[in-house]
Amino acid sequence: MNPEKANRAILVFSAFLAFVGTTLSKDVSANIITFEFTGRLTVIDQNGNLYNNPNNGWQTPIGASLTFDSNIGITSSTLSVTMGDWFGSPAIIHDITTLSMTGTTIDANLFADWSIYNDMISHIQWDATGLINALGYDLQVGDKISGNSLYRDYNHDGIYEPSELLTSNLGSATPYSDTLIAGLGLPLQVHAPLAATSATQGFTAFPFEGTRSFLDIGSGNSMYVTSVSAVPIPGAAWLFGSGLLGLVGIARRKK
Repeated sequence: MNPEKANRAILVFSAFLAFVGTTLSKDVSANIITFEFTGRLTVIDQNGNLYNNPNNGWQTPIGASLTFDSNIGITSSTLSVTMGDWFGSPAIIHDITTLSMTGTTIDANLFADWSIYNDMISHIQWDATGLINALGYDLQVGDKISGNSLYRDYNHDGIYEPSELLTSNLGSATPYSDTLIAGLGLPLQVHAPLAATSATQGFTAFPFEGTRSFLDIGSGNSMYVTSVSAVPIPGAAWLFGSGLLGLVGIARRKK
C-alpha cells in the first residue's frame, strides 16, 4: 500500500474509533444508587464466641446510608455503627469501601474506633445476590428492598401494600450470623440483600485481632432507595486512541 492510501486508511479508522468512543460515552453507564437501610450487627470474639453487648444484647440494630455503584460495588458509606459499651468504651464501625466485586460477591474493608485505637481495619464479605437481582428491576426512588422482597410505592404514600410487591424472590442469601444466633431464642434473619458470609475476616490490630463483625443489611428490615443516577462511562480511551492514530497519519503525510 502506498503512503497516501495508508494515511487515508489510518484517518478512516481513527474516525471510526472516535464514533465508537462517542457512542460508548453516551450509551454505557453505571447506576449510582443511594440507600437508607436498617439491619443487624453480630460480633464474635477471637475464640468464636458471640459477643453480648450490655446495651443491645447478642445483636446490635444498625441503620445508616450507603452508596452503591452497579459496576464497582459499595464506593462510600456514611455508615456509623456505635456499640454503646465495648469493655468500658463505645466502639464505632465506619467507612466501608469495596475492594472487589465478583458476580454477586462483594469484598470490602471497614474501619473501627475503640478507646485510643482508631481506624482499625477489618474485612467483610457480602453475598449481594438480593441487591444485584433488584437492580434488574430498574430501581427507582422510593423502592423498598426487604429481605427477599422488592416493593415500589406507586402512589407515593409511604405505605408498601401487597399490590405494590414487584417480587418476593430476589434470591437474597441467609446471613452467616443466623447460624451464630441459632438456639438463643432470637428471631432469625432468613434473607438479606447484603448478607455477611463466613468468609468475613477479623480485625488484625490489638486488642481486637481475630474479632469478626458481621453486618447484615436489609435483613428482615429494609433498604430504601433515596437517589438514583446514571453516570456515563466515558469513551475517553477510544477517543485518545483515535487521536493518536490521527496524529500518526498527519505525521506521515508531512514526511
